[in-house]
Amino acid sequence: MTKLDMNACVAIASDTMGRGDDELGRQLMSKFILQLSQQTPRAHVMVFFNAGVKLLTEGSPCVEGLRALEHDGVDLLACGTCIDFFKLRSDIAIGRITDMREIVATLNAATKVVTI
Repeated sequence: MTKLDMNACVAIASDTMGRGDDELGRQLMSKFILQLSQQTPRAHVMVFFNAGVKLLTEGSPCVEGLRALEHDGVDLLACGTCIDFFKLRSDIAIGRITDMREIVATLNAATKVVTI
C-alpha cells in the first residue's frame, strides 16, 4: 500500500484546473489527477464540491487516476448537495457521497489543505 499523509487533504472545487480556456483546464486537471495517483506520499483524503464532483462521474477523464488513488486508500468525498444540483447521482462512478458537515470536519482536521 502507498504511503499516505494522514494530515493532508486535497480540495477540488472545479472540473477544470486554472482559469481561462475550459478545454485546457480539463486537460490540466486530468494530468494533475494522474500525477497525483503516481506520487507519494499522498493526501489521505480528497474532497470534491461544486463542479469538482463531475470528476467522479462515469466517462470523466479523471476516473482512472481517481480509482488508483482510492485503491491505495485515499478517501474520496463527494458533496451530495453538489451532486444533486448537477443531477449526477446516478452517474457517480467513484468516491463516497457525503454532506457538508463531514467535508468541513475533514478540512478542519487537516493540517495541510491543497485547494485546486
